[in-house]
Amino acid sequence: MKGNTMNTFSSLWMPLFLGVVVAGIVWAALSGRTLPLIASPRASLVALLVVGMAMCMGGIGQVGASGRWASPLAILGYLLGATILIIIFSVFAGWKLPFIAGETQAVAAVGILIAIKFLIGTLGFFFHWL
Repeated sequence: MKGNTMNTFSSLWMPLFLGVVVAGIVWAALSGRTLPLIASPRASLVALLVVGMAMCMGGIGQVGASGRWASPLAILGYLLGATILIIIFSVFAGWKLPFIAGETQAVAAVGILIAIKFLIGTLGFFFHWL
C-alpha cells in the first residue's frame, strides 16, 4: 500500500520562493516603483492573485495528503484565502471595504494576509497533526 507523502519542495521551498516574489511585488507597489508587466496597483493585485494561487498549491496539497480537511489550520487558511479573494475582487468591482480606501492599501492588505497564510501553511507543514 502506498501512503501519501508531503513533498518538502512543493510544500515548503516553492511557497518560500514565491513569498519572496510576493514581498517584491508589494514593496514595488507601496514604494511607487514599477516592475516589468506590473506598472500599477491593479496589475500588482493581479500578480498577487496569480502568485498567491501558486503558493496555495503546496498548502492544499498538504491538506489533501494528510486528509485533514477540517483541521483548524486548514479552516483558517480557507478563510484567509477567501478574504484575499474578496479584497482583490472588490478593487476591480469598485466596492468600498472598511479600512481599505484605495488600490495601494488593498495591495498592502493582500500582502499581509498572504504572509499570514504562508505562516499558517508552514505551521501546518511542521505540525501536521494540528
